[in-house]
Amino acid sequence: MQKRLNVQNGFTLLEVIAVLVILGILSAIAVNRWTNLDAEVYAGANALKTHLRYAQAQAMNRNPNVDDNTIMGITYNATSKQYWLFSGTNTASIQVLPGDLQYTTSSRTIDVPAKKITLDAAFTIYFDNRGIPYSAYTSSTVNTPLSSAQSIVVSGLSGNQQITVTITPRTGYIP
Repeated sequence: MQKRLNVQNGFTLLEVIAVLVILGILSAIAVNRWTNLDAEVYAGANALKTHLRYAQAQAMNRNPNVDDNTIMGITYNATSKQYWLFSGTNTASIQVLPGDLQYTTSSRTIDVPAKKITLDAAFTIYFDNRGIPYSAYTSSTVNTPLSSAQSIVVSGLSGNQQITVTITPRTGYIP
């Protein structure tokens, strides 16, 4: 009976250190995940830039003497929250964009919420065979070149991080 009375309850120093190490590892993972949320915004903005440049390059690679449709573009529907590549002046003639296959829907559009980003407003950008960007393009004689830089704001779902994608008028340069 006396032996039982002398037993002390508590944690050993080794047990306390082990718990502190585990808590440190878990907090490092939590902080790392929290700071990497901005990576999705950067990735989404870079993918949009790449898709715009792809549309421009595809338009520039078309020969106006051979191809009927030398116009290519990207349109974003704010209601469905999807954007896609199109050929010609009909934005409904959807073409497949390279990469981002995990975000491509069955209708061949890019699902923006699946990328964990948002775009600020609907837009349509046309590129002709010289790479010039247009806000409207109905035929070879009636078209509206960009009068000023077109800005598209890419945000995270939380709205904390924003990146602006800019299309320069006349040249179509996308920095």
